[in-house]
Order: sequence, then C-alpha cells, then structure tokens
Amino acid sequence: MQVCTCQAEHLLAQRAAKLRADSNIAALADKTFETFLPSGTSPDPVVQAQLRKAYDSCRSFAQNPARPDEHEPDRKWLLLMGSYGAGKTHLAAAIANQCLRDGKPALFLNTPDLLDYLREAYSPTVGETYSERFDEIRDAPLLILDDLGTESPTPWAVEKLYQLLNARYNAQLPTVITTNKRLEDLEPRIGSRLGDINLVYQLHIHAPDYRAGGAKGGAEISTLSLHRNQSFESFDLRADLTGEGRQMFLNAVRAAREYSDDPQGWFVLVGPYASGKTHLAAAIANAQAAQGRPAVFVGYQDLMELFRSGNRETDERNSRALSLVRSVDFLVIDDVSSTLNTAGYFRDRFFQVFNYRWDAGLPTVLTTSADEKELDPRIKSRIFLSDHCQMHVLKVEPYKGRKKAPIRRRN
Repeated sequence: MQVCTCQAEHLLAQRAAKLRADSNIAALADKTFETFLPSGTSPDPVVQAQLRKAYDSCRSFAQNPARPDEHEPDRKWLLLMGSYGAGKTHLAAAIANQCLRDGKPALFLNTPDLLDYLREAYSPTVGETYSERFDEIRDAPLLILDDLGTESPTPWAVEKLYQLLNARYNAQLPTVITTNKRLEDLEPRIGSRLGDINLVYQLHIHAPDYRAGGAKGGAEISTLSLHRNQSFESFDLRADLTGEGRQMFLNAVRAAREYSDDPQGWFVLVGPYASGKTHLAAAIANAQAAQGRPAVFVGYQDLMELFRSGNRETDERNSRALSLVRSVDFLVIDDVSSTLNTAGYFRDRFFQVFNYRWDAGLPTVLTTSADEKELDPRIKSRIFLSDHCQMHVLKVEPYKGRKKAPIRRRN
C-alpha cells in the first residue's frame, strides 16, 4: 500500500516525534556542535588535529546521514572510539540534536537504557509489544547508540544487541556508535561488523578528559616536535655522491616529496645509520602536520617500551598511547631494528600494531637499517613484496663518517 503524498510529510513528522520521545536525548539538549570545543583542552597539536577531524566528520554526518561522504557513500556507520570524557557522547548527541532540529528522524539511546527499554516491553502494563519496540529501533532511519560495551554481558543482552546491529548492518541503515572498548574486546560478531571499513568509518578520539580539565594528551609518545627543523628544504642533497648511488639517493628524496603531497600506502626507507632516513621521514611527517593532518613520529625502541607492563596508571597511559599509534592518520616508526632478536611477546605486539595499520590502509613510514633477513617474515612479506608499499634504499656513506677536507694551517 502506498501512502498518499499529502500524508507522507505528516507521517514523517509523527515518526520523528515518536523517536524523539523514546530517546534519552532530552538530558543532552545542551550537547550541540555549537557548544563543543573542537580544539579540545590538550596542548598537543596531534590531539587537536585529531579532535578537529572528528568534529568535522560528525558535523558532515549530521548534515546527511544517508550519504555522509560523497566520495565514500557506502560508509554509513560512524564509530567513535576513545576513553572516558574524550567527547564521544557530546559529538554523538550533537548529531542527534542537529538531525532532530532539521526534522530528520533520529533515535538516541544509551546501550544499557536500550536493553531496559526492550525488557520493559515484557510487562503487561506497557502499551507496546516487544516486537514493536524492537522493530522501532531496528528500522530507525538513524540510530545513535552510546556507550556500547558498558552493558551487562548477559546472554540475552549479547544476543539482542547482535540481532539489532546485524539487521542494521545488513540493511546498511545509518548508525552512530560510541564505545571506550577496543574492537577485540567487544562480542566477536559485533566487533567484526564494526571492523568493516567498507561500511564503518572509525574515528579514534584521544583527547584528555574534558570533565577532569586535564591538559595531558595521549600523544606524548610522539617526538615530532624534536624534529621540527627537519624539512625537505633543510635536507642535504649530498653533492659528494656520484654514479648509481647518487641517482638512487635523489630518487628516494623525490619519491619522499611526492609521497608527502598525497600519502597512499606505506613508504619504507632502508639504509645504514646516519644516511638521512630519519630526516626524510621527519620531513614527510612535518609536511603532513603542516597540512593539519594528525601525524605521530615514534622511535621503534620507544614503541617497544609501551608493551612493557608496570603499575595500573602506567598500563592505562601506555594503552592510550598504543591506541593512538595504531589509529592515527599518519605514522612514522623510526629505526625499526631487527625484530627476529626481539622477544616473541614484543614481536607479536608490534606485529599487531603493524598489521592493524596495514589492513586499515593507514599511511605509514618506516625507516630501518636492518638487513632483510633480520626482519620478522610477516613484516618482510608485506614491505618487501607488496604493491601497497614503496621501498627506497639509501646506499650512501653515513653523514657522520664522511671524510673532512684537511685543514690548512698557516706557518
């Protein structure tokens, strides 16, 4: 049966009003894009840029949830990940408030409240049946589910959440989800769907807790500020080089410049110590940061330290830093040394970070002086044998080892 056009607008408004009434958005009426602080409270430029990106992406999503990005129209799910107080709920509520203000139906529910809402339907005093309530949530034009992972994981709750999200996943209905959990810590079936990068746009927010007024960010692992003077302009083109070595060297510099303009895939620099690898990698990262893209520069040994367990406070800080390294828009891992001589636990943890970025297609630069046979086969198979990665070898004499011209002394 087709609804009369004269009634369509009325029915749409009626449905929007019903969804608003069933949402728990009234208590979050002040959570709008206008009241959000896009720059956050962290002094770290990486955290600021990342939060700004999340803000812009959420605002764009609110304008057209059915087609949030004209370049990637199939990514109709938005997943906001981050620690407590990072701004996830504020941004999710801002999307709901903006849609409702524009007359677009949207349902905002905290995950534990959603399950309570369904359980209430079993009471004989409730005017709606369980099926009616479940169908309302499943078929909502836009569902915003806050704090996934905080619910009590009873078999009933796990199954109902899976049924709900799986139905929306198959129908590709616009959905926003916030969580402070890692995907691997969620129910496996739900985690696998949220990990589908073809449908789900993941936004990792590493801002400090707004409510605590903290100024510390999760990006203190980055040492890019120490390399701020290393640019393409300050790079020594080594006029002393000749022949094939000079040509390979200049090809690497040119490729690094081109990659910095539009980083696609991975970029690997191989060569002896003091051959210029770190300077080129830092120049690429600085170019990205200058364009407003969140960029992290981390040494391999510093990254290994994050895998070490200490007290609870240290573990939480390291976990936040690792989450940032895994998901930041642009990453440089400098001086990747032999991974075969590294203890198995640390080697596996490093590969988890490596593989996550590889599968997600996140631009990454690696520098290493290690020989090919010294690297973990899982890593070697990707960076040496894949079209997804370009590799450049700097066969040059180390800068610090170059002979100086003799000093002429006057008599």
